Amino acid sequence: MIKSLKLTNFRLFSKGEFKFDNSLVIFSGKNATGKTTILEAIYLASTSKSHRENDLTNLIKNGEKYLKLEVAADNNYKIVISNEEKSFSINNSLKKNKEFVGDLNVVMFSPSDLDLINGAKLVRRKFLDLELSLIYKQYLKSLSEYKKYLSERNELLKNPNLDKVYLDVVTNELIKRLEFIYNYRVSFINELNRYLVDISKKLNVPLINLKYVKTYSDDLEKSFKEKLDRDIFSKTTNIGAHRDDFEIYLDNLNAMVYASEGQKRIICIAIKLALKEYIKNKLNKEVILLLDDVFATLDSERIASLTKYIVDSNQAFITTTSVFEIPDEIIKKAIVIRMDRKV
Repeated sequence: MIKSLKLTNFRLFSKGEFKFDNSLVIFSGKNATGKTTILEAIYLASTSKSHRENDLTNLIKNGEKYLKLEVAADNNYKIVISNEEKSFSINNSLKKNKEFVGDLNVVMFSPSDLDLINGAKLVRRKFLDLELSLIYKQYLKSLSEYKKYLSERNELLKNPNLDKVYLDVVTNELIKRLEFIYNYRVSFINELNRYLVDISKKLNVPLINLKYVKTYSDDLEKSFKEKLDRDIFSKTTNIGAHRDDFEIYLDNLNAMVYASEGQKRIICIAIKLALKEYIKNKLNKEVILLLDDVFATLDSERIASLTKYIVDSNQAFITTTSVFEIPDEIIKKAIVIRMDRKV
């Protein structure tokens, strides 16, 4: 459980310190008061990434040279970011990024997660790669190697004097990593689907189901040979983990096409709840929920269903513009931190 959070020069915060002695924490206030920033900071302490910013230096408060983030939980986490460097430490011991990520386990829902349904294939691939990399170090290693061989293969394809013998060598190395990545992704999807059966029932929605969509046949070597002429013509690799996708279905209908905006929201929440259960069972560790504006646009029945998951969580942080959106069952058990002015 997270016990405290300290922010220095983090977005709007020059100095910010929050102490948590409760498993349910609600941040209430108007927009632009720093509610989402707090969740972003906790997410950063888990993943070394922001859920809404690719360049972490953009998190540094305007006019300042660095930011510092400190989270006290079972371990103490610290991140320092400047234009020159980034440092990550656990219990005052410096860590490489791959050693730091995933030590603190969180699952976050934010309104931007609707891009899992509405967004491009890249969004869904990033979801798979990030979550699997946080849980499995060997996946992160294979993904890094895959990207290296993919880059090398694409450079070869751009060469007018293509060395096909060396291309075969690089392609075989790429295929080895692709097999590993594919197996992990499909297993992950299948297990999420298993949790989604129960979650769909409890949220009182039609069955939510994910389907992996690959760009190659089971015979990978044959697939790459069949696409070679196209690859040479386009000077890029047209099949592989970097082109795969997954589709989201609601009662066997493609959610991108048929789901309403309200249904899309509850689908994304359900996927994050399934992810929470997956991480909890795989790592045998409790998972912290970060819920940004989660109750907006939900009807009372679904709010009641979601409330049960939140109350039963090890720890949950919730943002809202009004506590009147939050069910009494949560309010009674939570601490409410009011943020009614710009920080």
